[in-house]
Amino acid sequence: MASLKKRSKRYYIRDYEKKPKLDAKGFPVRDAAGNIIYKRVDLWIKSSKDFETANRHLRKYEDNKDRERIGLEKKHISWQDIKAKYLAYSDEYKADASLDLDTRVFKDIEEFCPSISQISDLDISFGERFFHWLRNNKKNADATIRRKGTTLKNLGKKFVDWGMMHSNPLKNLRIPKVTNEKEVKYWKTPEDIQKVIDNSIGTWKTINMVGFCIGARLSEILSLTWGSFDFNTDIYKIQSTGDFRTKSRKPRLGKIPAVLKEYLLALRKENAKNDKIKTDKIVVYQDGTVPTMDTCSSYLRKFYGKIGFKGYHAHCLRHTFAAHYLLKSKDIYGLSKLLGHYKVTVTQDYYAHLLDTYFDSSMTNFNPFE
Repeated sequence: MASLKKRSKRYYIRDYEKKPKLDAKGFPVRDAAGNIIYKRVDLWIKSSKDFETANRHLRKYEDNKDRERIGLEKKHISWQDIKAKYLAYSDEYKADASLDLDTRVFKDIEEFCPSISQISDLDISFGERFFHWLRNNKKNADATIRRKGTTLKNLGKKFVDWGMMHSNPLKNLRIPKVTNEKEVKYWKTPEDIQKVIDNSIGTWKTINMVGFCIGARLSEILSLTWGSFDFNTDIYKIQSTGDFRTKSRKPRLGKIPAVLKEYLLALRKENAKNDKIKTDKIVVYQDGTVPTMDTCSSYLRKFYGKIGFKGYHAHCLRHTFAAHYLLKSKDIYGLSKLLGHYKVTVTQDYYAHLLDTYFDSSMTNFNPFE
């Protein structure tokens, strides 16, 4: 294996290769059994005076050896090439929120290390320093650093999947754990929830009603159509459709609360009278156009502040549903399924601490003898 050696104030990559011994006529020397006899030839490859730069050269050199060993083309893929390829992959196979996160990660990496040029510049040391920079310079929360770290490790896996490297250089990178409970903002009393509904009309009332009653994300609410609701069985379904992708990319089902069913049936009847509405979406303006995610997010933030709930935003609808569902049912696993979280620990991080005596209250009436 190659290594760095310092000679005359400069680093060199020291390696060796086996070459056949040659006789005076230039023919390979063979032993008594007829096998070619090899000799070790030392290689000294000039590098930089700077250790970090020399270490990058060493990694690139080792990467080239790995590629040759498994029959891949001997070359380095540029950072811009891998960036374009990975973001194209995210755009094709991931939800918009995940694509936005991946884009931010690449932007952060380039801000952290403007000189990055090759994918072989990424390794565990780079990842650890990147996490430290995100926390201390960008002031990212632990949860944000963890999400970005997951993206970084996935990037390393793709190097291997796409035949760019022999092994994942980030495989053993340890992602920081989230130790703090999530801070969630939600409407705590029925009176506050009713105040939001009473002060909203039209499109905005629909978004608020759906958010409060089933805890869907804003992007999911805007994707819902009348076909998403079966009023005979009282089942709703949230799934990827057209250009929209759910965050988990999996569909999920739930029961339509009676209060939401009554509202939606009245809304469908009202929309049927409007000749301008041609879309099947449940969230639609009276002129027949459909609001965008950015428009809704911006408007709702201002609207909530105007009626006395400063700092609230569209995602607080989801938090409100989750908090009140958990308080009433104490079923965190069921809540996880309704919210579409990929594992229950995500739900616990956000909402379990809302009940100070969660486990005690769930055990109060437990009696194995009855």
